[in-house]
Amino acid sequence: MLIEAAVVRGPRVGLAAGMGVATADLTYATIAALAGGAVGAALSSHETEIKLLAAVVLAAIAVHGLLRSASGDLGGAPEWGTPAGHYARFLAITMANPLTIASFAAVAAAISLDGPSAAVAFAAGVGVASAAWHVGLTLAAGHAGRWITPRIRRGLAVGGRLLILAIAVHLAAGA
Repeated sequence: MLIEAAVVRGPRVGLAAGMGVATADLTYATIAALAGGAVGAALSSHETEIKLLAAVVLAAIAVHGLLRSASGDLGGAPEWGTPAGHYARFLAITMANPLTIASFAAVAAAISLDGPSAAVAFAAGVGVASAAWHVGLTLAAGHAGRWITPRIRRGLAVGGRLLILAIAVHLAAGA
């Protein structure tokens, strides 16, 4: 979805969307660093429910996208057309994604930070790494979008949605 936003809307919108994801990663890394093992311990007894919820959310996203692709609507809702709209959308999607929550809960349970400076360094490192990854990914996709035909875009969109659906099935099967 992030790559699709960059390909369809261009590098500026893709960059904003990527920074929405990076902001969510920074937020969860900060929570993991501050709460440490308490978050992981609280969520570890709900692993099956988290996996099933993640599977349902991902399947819903995939099916919605496949239905949009089938109708030929690949442009997205007009209110998401601005960089600020894409930032907010991808921030919300990532913050609500059960896989993101479970990943950072697992990290929180596994890390042992010695003091506040280590917690700040951990959170900052996650934030910078996420931002750097998403800058590179979305700028490359945004610039590549100039050469990708609508037919190829449609194929990539369908392929991406099918991949999301496969991940959902895998999560549900492993729950």
